[in-house]
Amino acid sequence: MNDDEIKVLTERLIPVPKHISFLDGQEYLIADGCAVSLRTCSSKAPAERIVSLFKAYWQVEPEIRIEANRQAGKRVPEAYAIKVAATELIIEADDEAGFLNAMKTLRQLAEVCRGTSKVTGHFLVQCEIEDEPAMAFRGVHLCIFPETPLWDIERQIRLAAYHKFNYAVIESWGVFPFETHPEFCWKEYAIDKAELKRIIGLGRELGITLVPQFNLLGHATASRSVTGKHVTLDFNPELQPLFEPEGWTWCISNPNVRSILSDVVNELCDFYENPPFFHIGCDEADNIGTCRDCRRQELKTLVKEHILHFHDLLQKRGTRTIMWHDMLVEQGDPRWKGYTAYGLPRHNLSQLYRELPRDIVIADWQYAYRDKEEPSEYDWPTAKFFHGENFNVLMCPWLDEKFMASQGRLVAEEKLLGMLETTWHKSHDRLFATIFGTAPCIAWNPFLPKTISIELRLSVAHHLRQIGWDMNVNEYEKTGFSQYQVDPGHHPHQLI
Repeated sequence: MNDDEIKVLTERLIPVPKHISFLDGQEYLIADGCAVSLRTCSSKAPAERIVSLFKAYWQVEPEIRIEANRQAGKRVPEAYAIKVAATELIIEADDEAGFLNAMKTLRQLAEVCRGTSKVTGHFLVQCEIEDEPAMAFRGVHLCIFPETPLWDIERQIRLAAYHKFNYAVIESWGVFPFETHPEFCWKEYAIDKAELKRIIGLGRELGITLVPQFNLLGHATASRSVTGKHVTLDFNPELQPLFEPEGWTWCISNPNVRSILSDVVNELCDFYENPPFFHIGCDEADNIGTCRDCRRQELKTLVKEHILHFHDLLQKRGTRTIMWHDMLVEQGDPRWKGYTAYGLPRHNLSQLYRELPRDIVIADWQYAYRDKEEPSEYDWPTAKFFHGENFNVLMCPWLDEKFMASQGRLVAEEKLLGMLETTWHKSHDRLFATIFGTAPCIAWNPFLPKTISIELRLSVAHHLRQIGWDMNVNEYEKTGFSQYQVDPGHHPHQLI
């Protein structure tokens, strides 16, 4: 097999496996009765699930054989191996997640039989693959805005799982209809809770765990700051005491705030069926401590008690707290020059980290380097700092590939917890391939990242098309990276 053919085949795979070799010889035909051997460390190989995936992907029923795996227990979680021969397909894994990852790779690699006008079958070229993730937490952060339909969230979750992300943090921007506090939702844009519940279960089935986020410090408007909207105060002015005067931050000296937010956190945890993580936000709390009561108390103590309350509440439920890093590091500190640090000197929060439990996960969001003298390599000192202080750290890039790749390498080299790719309002149009093509490659294997190219964009489009087949999509607006081709704008779900 020549180099060009190998390149063509490799370009189809997102993420690229750690080790892959293609072989010459007769292709393996995916057909009814095709031989599939599952090698595992026990007799609990997910044979029924593999059969169901063969039916879903290729409309055939294979003949499954389960064999003992000589490498039992030696693979990291979610790792797998594949051997495709002329007459047999062998899949090895130690856990169900590993088998699911193998099937995702096989689906991407499979090709339809040629020379006909309609599909008559599929085949796999002979190959050998050894693959494992470089980090334990490979996540994507998705936002549900009032303008975001749930079918689009489902597509993104399906594609994230297909590209081997294993977590999705779901931040609902004033659209979750809380039973305890309905005033935190735009009533005309309330999402269908039954539909979101179905998507949570679907994610679990696909190998991706959905994690709720609710902002418990800043971003209390549940609206983008550039819009000036406030989900609660625009229609409920009587609730002003819950917020700092400008409304952007919760008034954490008010005991009613803690009680109300506890209701919200518990309701979300119940709805997400006791998730392993809960993201409490805590970023960009610009006007924290500005009301009469807050400014007359020590802000560090208020913030500490606020965070500890929710940490303890979540810990009792078996859920770990995730929080953004930026308010814990101070602007102007030369150690963070060029990197994200939003704590102000008047906040006096730079030593707060010393008093926080070390099971809190620090989500270090770094989207750019902000100094004119750009280094040849980025140090990401805030991540190294929190890691050195015995916190688990998630690196959180956004849209810049060079920063994604650099942060991914840091995760692998420093053995950080993982990566959380953020999307905000940009998970569409030309940026879609960056978020769902480049980022998962880096999260799985940061030393073999893919950069945006026409081949990668076409592969992402093909995989998204497969997701559409799974969802039985038959509407123009629900295909592709954007709802509309002409002037998709910043809100692709509204016709401009």
